Amino acid sequence: MDMTWKNLAVKLPVQPCDELKRDVLMSIYDMHELGSDLILYHRESVGLVDEIGQIMGPQDWARWERSKKRRWGARCTCTSCGEDFIAGYVKDGIVLAEGPDGQTYDGYAEQGPDSSVYLDGDEALCPHCWTAAMVTRRSELRQGRTHQVLQAEVVHVERYTAVMYWMVRRWQDADGTDTTVFVPHAALIVDKEGKLRRFRAELHSGDVMETVWIPCAWSRDPMQMAYYSWEAVNHRKIGGWTLAYGPDLAGDTGEKTALDAYIGADGCWPGAYLHVWEKHPQVENLMRQGFAVAIAQTIDEQLDCAAYKTDLCDAPPIPWVDWTEVKPHKMLHMSKTAFREIRKRNWRSEAVECWDRYRRQFPGADALEFEYCREHIGGKAVEHLLEMVAAGWEDLIPARVVRYLEKQDALQDGVQLLIDYRKMLRDAELAENEETLWPRDLMAAHERITQFWEGRTKTSYQLGFTSTFIRFRELEWTDGNLCVVLPKTEEELVAEGKTLRHCVGTYGYRHCSGEPVFFIRHYRRPERSYYTLQINMTKAIPKEIQLHGYGNERHGDRKQYRHRIPQKVRDFCDRWEREVLLPWFADKKAADAGKKTGKLTRTA
Repeated sequence: MDMTWKNLAVKLPVQPCDELKRDVLMSIYDMHELGSDLILYHRESVGLVDEIGQIMGPQDWARWERSKKRRWGARCTCTSCGEDFIAGYVKDGIVLAEGPDGQTYDGYAEQGPDSSVYLDGDEALCPHCWTAAMVTRRSELRQGRTHQVLQAEVVHVERYTAVMYWMVRRWQDADGTDTTVFVPHAALIVDKEGKLRRFRAELHSGDVMETVWIPCAWSRDPMQMAYYSWEAVNHRKIGGWTLAYGPDLAGDTGEKTALDAYIGADGCWPGAYLHVWEKHPQVENLMRQGFAVAIAQTIDEQLDCAAYKTDLCDAPPIPWVDWTEVKPHKMLHMSKTAFREIRKRNWRSEAVECWDRYRRQFPGADALEFEYCREHIGGKAVEHLLEMVAAGWEDLIPARVVRYLEKQDALQDGVQLLIDYRKMLRDAELAENEETLWPRDLMAAHERITQFWEGRTKTSYQLGFTSTFIRFRELEWTDGNLCVVLPKTEEELVAEGKTLRHCVGTYGYRHCSGEPVFFIRHYRRPERSYYTLQINMTKAIPKEIQLHGYGNERHGDRKQYRHRIPQKVRDFCDRWEREVLLPWFADKKAADAGKKTGKLTRTA
């Protein structure tokens, strides 16, 4: 066992490089990772008098003092510039005088056309330094507030490669004190035997220069060990930042780790990657052969999305790699020819995960065939087809579907069109043979089956439509130009499909089963059909299924012409999903979790 690594304790640095302090600190402050600047306030009596307009004697001064009017104002302190100033006071907030250009002014002010009220949590401009700061009652910082975030940095120490972890600590208190320091936290080094070793920092005084590094028995990833920060849930968080540049690893113990390739691929968990390398040294072969981005994303996505402590892992699994192999093409189950071509494409994690599923469902499949499908119909469409094959639609092989859609000139959105057609064909219990499954004119066949469903008597879903409307009616929204409308009856859905000449009229069951359909319409003419949006609400987060207009963007006598969805419609839907749908879904999810917790508490 190599014991010389312990001797590095006296050589490990106790402060990060100046570039890290400058660049990282600016990024952390800009993104509010360490909290924001504050305008602290408390209520204080303020005297108001008329301005002095003449020379005054002692009696005049006494009379002037007695004439002062007392008002409740606010004594404020800006933590950015440290200056004190007076403002008006209201319950749970302050009042600042403002000029026509939005500039704020020092001094007592009352609510009116020339002033604005800022309540706790609002952002206001300091009248002295013009810094945007959060209005906060001073008593809330009586015990002080500590924000922390870990910062990782790769360094060389005596030919050893080390990842140094610094705790960036920001302290704010009720007096307006606002200080930030870099405190040594941990170090993870690669020894000469290819083993990971960890040190922890002990501060025996307030001076970081007197830090003592203590060797640890376990090489746990420091970023996956919870640490305190005021703003975090339960005041505990994991993760941090990683310096995007570092020294050349050639000639040091980290030369064979490809750690530089991981950080170069925007990897943010260097300790986790080093644990993967320690467990599977051949990961370097993939990192140096064009798959660094895919590996970095696979590791980071697992750790970034970890909701529970059990989701963390020092060496996160990479399931799409065959670790029994050493050669890169065999690790990914590709031929040498396919690997040489695909490594130039810099696949992302979703592409390589899709390939892994593809080759498992079709043993012996060629990776170039998969790439051909992915380039023509997109990775999501390939995944959709794989799901259909797994569900029993065995003839929907991606390669065959792509060749078919090429002949139909319907590669864009053709997969969804074909699947919709197949489902309607099955639900109608029509004969399924080669000619009907793969019609010569997919658009015409889709049109015929849509019209068939429009004229067919179906069981009313009105009860389901009513409950769906009650459940999702809060999502109706407008920006003044376009609006989101939720259908109330099946007849509205059928009319939408008939007007726009697409199959949404047959989506009644899906609409009532967690995949609701929303109408996108002009705000001034909400009764006129425009575009139709469908959302899947059954997943961990809402996911858009499809957005289509007239004829699924096709028109003409035989629908031979195609147009794109207007950018304003696409932007409106994206904004609605971001600003309305996701917050609403998160609130509902939190409320449901609270109900479950309450039930458990009462049972206990």
